[in-house]
Amino acid sequence: MNRYQFEDAISAYLDNELLLSERKAFEDFMNTNPDAKNLVDSIRTNMTSFKTLSSIKSSDGFMSNLHEKIEFEKNRPSKKVVNRPSKTLFGFTPLYAGIMTVLVVSFITVGVNLWPKSNSPVNTLPAYTGNISGLPNPAPLNPSISTNQDAILAASESDSADTTLQKKKNFKLGNQVKFVKDQR
Repeated sequence: MNRYQFEDAISAYLDNELLLSERKAFEDFMNTNPDAKNLVDSIRTNMTSFKTLSSIKSSDGFMSNLHEKIEFEKNRPSKKVVNRPSKTLFGFTPLYAGIMTVLVVSFITVGVNLWPKSNSPVNTLPAYTGNISGLPNPAPLNPSISTNQDAILAASESDSADTTLQKKKNFKLGNQVKFVKDQR
């Protein structure tokens, strides 16, 4: 007999339901294993203590009430999902839907205003050429640039407002300053 067979047969041994050969094998295993004997003794003690407990009185309709509650819980519908009409538009609350609509309309308006009206190239030449005091000559609609643009940019005068150019001032200190490395 192994441990699992022994544990399965404990209840039948205590109730005296084992055959004589099974009972002999059970007692041999219990005598060779002290832990098995302690286990059988503790189960026997528990069984006798349960038999000495006083019985608990319940109401006459306890079992029928218990069965009714069990049946009710088995047949009770689970929480129903009530589909209430939601106050959302495409998943947005009315406030956020309004804000989103304003943003989309303004985005489209800005995009349309920034889009070029035609596919013609932008005229980069001045509208009038020639002498300012004379009558203006209108520029052609589709001008062809024959001159080198780098030459045009190079011919332009320097910007008087350009502050990035720093002019060096030459100070003539003469004999007022004597440097360490000067050997005079």
